[in-house]
Amino acid sequence: MKHIISRALAVLTAGVLLLPCGCSRGEDTGAGYLFTVMLPDNPDCLDPQFTDHPQALAVLPNMTEGLLRLDADGEPVCGEAESYDISEDGLTYTFTLRDDCYWYGKNTDPDRPERVTARDYVFAFRRLLDPATRSPYAQEYLSIRNAQAVLREGADTQTLGVTAPDATTVIFELEYPDPEFLPLLAQSCAVPCNEEFFLSTNGRYGLDEDTVLCNGAFCLQKWNYDKYGSGNFLTMRKSRLYHDAENVYPSSLQFNIEHGRTDAEAVYAEGGADIMATGHYPKTYLQSRSYEVQAVRAVTLGLIFNPDNENLKNDELRQALACGIDRSRLAPLLSEDLETASGCIPPGITLLGRSYREMLADEPLSPAYDPVQAAQLFDKAAALLNLNTMNTMQIMVPSSIQDTEALLAVCQEWQNIFGYYIGIETVSPDEYDRRLAAGEYAIALYGITPQRNSPYAALEAYTAAAKLTGMTSGDLQTLMQQLRQTQQLSESVAVCGEAERAILRTHCFIPLFYKNSYLISTAGNQDIRYNPFGGAIDLREAKHFS
Repeated sequence: MKHIISRALAVLTAGVLLLPCGCSRGEDTGAGYLFTVMLPDNPDCLDPQFTDHPQALAVLPNMTEGLLRLDADGEPVCGEAESYDISEDGLTYTFTLRDDCYWYGKNTDPDRPERVTARDYVFAFRRLLDPATRSPYAQEYLSIRNAQAVLREGADTQTLGVTAPDATTVIFELEYPDPEFLPLLAQSCAVPCNEEFFLSTNGRYGLDEDTVLCNGAFCLQKWNYDKYGSGNFLTMRKSRLYHDAENVYPSSLQFNIEHGRTDAEAVYAEGGADIMATGHYPKTYLQSRSYEVQAVRAVTLGLIFNPDNENLKNDELRQALACGIDRSRLAPLLSEDLETASGCIPPGITLLGRSYREMLADEPLSPAYDPVQAAQLFDKAAALLNLNTMNTMQIMVPSSIQDTEALLAVCQEWQNIFGYYIGIETVSPDEYDRRLAAGEYAIALYGITPQRNSPYAALEAYTAAAKLTGMTSGDLQTLMQQLRQTQQLSESVAVCGEAERAILRTHCFIPLFYKNSYLISTAGNQDIRYNPFGGAIDLREAKHFS
């Protein structure tokens, strides 16, 4: 009850803050509603070039905009760019900015707005590629001329191939054609950054409501967070200065902040928000007429092994486990939340308008079920390691995964083949995250989710998780470099397949299931755009009908 009361007070406070900019167009259009979104954690910061915090990525698309943005189909379309041109050789991208894009923040004067200029984009990309920024996105933009020299060799950021010949023109010069360059420009990290404002924050850029500058559909008004308290929230109001304000339907947004996924889901179940993204199979919500659920197979669940465990460092032991999995027995045991997986890239990833998995079937990728070979590999590894038992080992699983019966079948088959039983330990999602970070596990069921809808990004997610999985593969690095320079997306499918095989040959990640990511919203809400890759919840065109 105290959660509901604190939520009501927060909404009331937000309503008082946001009343002056109601802009409602009437109930029949679904406009003028205050949407509330549940967040399981506080965004670490709202610096687009730096943060990869899941909660920040859910918030940022509503308050920032780049040259391009993603439409309802996930395709890049003009945002702050009025138009763009690509040279015939694919090496020069020229963007012309709109003349009605402005900066606005909590303390800016709406009657004297400052224009967003091409110089703001140049500064943003110099920050993005500057090694001092330590941006997690820098590696994705290495096709830009001199990006590698800036990022890896300390070259001057002014040599970067991003220039502004005038206030409304941004030019990108590439080292090689990059078929994914336009989608990359629609990412939250590719938004502009006002240098003067950035410097004025004295190193606190994006850390509170006073150090955030917006240029998107909504303007940040209040960011209230006490890590020891409840009733935390982040509020935004619709910006009348946004260039497409007439097509922004909500009057305001409120992101309610909890202390962990368990608390967030409990408060949401009590009616604490309109919207919540979750990886937890929402069976109750799917069966209720009071909710709408969006589902995308965006996650590949597989087994990872503690790279510090002396026994599990042995490749033949991991390979034995991989060969001892009979996936044909698993499908009948699964709910609609999961399907069996043999590859690395989930079916939700699309390429040229089709599911990548439709273009390249995953069945031949993982080692075939072979109990004889599995037993031979296990015996060889056990002799080398003086392994007398594996009964003390367990697979750590977050309680958000409810289909443990299929995983139990895997463990039983291993017992039949090896004579040892590896059990399952189910822990809360918050405890799972803590133990994973601390290395307090032997084997874990782990989900890989790409940061954007791209086969390349899906493969890159495995590279990013290498420290956790212990995976190293020279073949993978070679194939990733080849993918960066593939000029036609259609030509990349076969290379992606080889890259999947390179990952699977390390036996550091053994795929088991493709899993859904979900966005739950109360009935009557429409046109909420959810991108499970990165977690963006775009509410610009969201409508509410009572």
